[in-house]
Amino acid sequence: MSSKKGLWEGIVFLPGLFMLDYTVMKRGYVVFIAAMLYLSSPATSSAADILRWVDERGVVHYTDNLHNIPEKFRANATRTKMPDTPRSQEASRPVSFDKASVPFQKRGTVVVVSATLNEKATAKFVVDTGASYTMISQATARELEIDLEKKLPTIPFQTANGIIQAPLVNLSSIDVGGLQIKDLTAAVHDVFPDPGISGLLGLNFLSNFRMDIDTQNGVLHLEKK
Repeated sequence: MSSKKGLWEGIVFLPGLFMLDYTVMKRGYVVFIAAMLYLSSPATSSAADILRWVDERGVVHYTDNLHNIPEKFRANATRTKMPDTPRSQEASRPVSFDKASVPFQKRGTVVVVSATLNEKATAKFVVDTGASYTMISQATARELEIDLEKKLPTIPFQTANGIIQAPLVNLSSIDVGGLQIKDLTAAVHDVFPDPGISGLLGLNFLSNFRMDIDTQNGVLHLEKK
């Protein structure tokens, strides 16, 4: 996630669909970039901006708060408009912690962090500010004892093999660095070929926080809004 340039290249937008773009990375594996388009629900939040700036050492940083950028670098900061996203109406904000600095791994150009689901399962997630919804793999759903055989609400999204319906499930909690959001909706689909990646963190989790990615030190800074 060292650069957002080209993030939307190759994505074909169809209203109401969860779009997938499989992009071949330098190391020879395929990585997923997801984008959830505007839903027909009236409950949407205002669009947010992500600011990209480069320090004197050439290190790229991302933040959604202009005041996090040293004044001498603000003039050269570039702004990217985020799509409107329906925030989870039932999601509650953490009360015990306000801030967290979470170590991350870089896999190609994506950022991977650890998260704890339902206070019992630890998994690796890609941080994806282009996806409206958090997504988990089928294996992770089974580990959480989620019954995928019963009738569940679904959401359509486009894959390389056509449009499929992904079931929507409720996570009782998701915790990253001690910052917990409860009652979060997640889609279930095997997005990544790497079994070590359990899914992605979308904006219905990330939009609860101010976010800054320190690429030099490999740390994701989160602060609750």
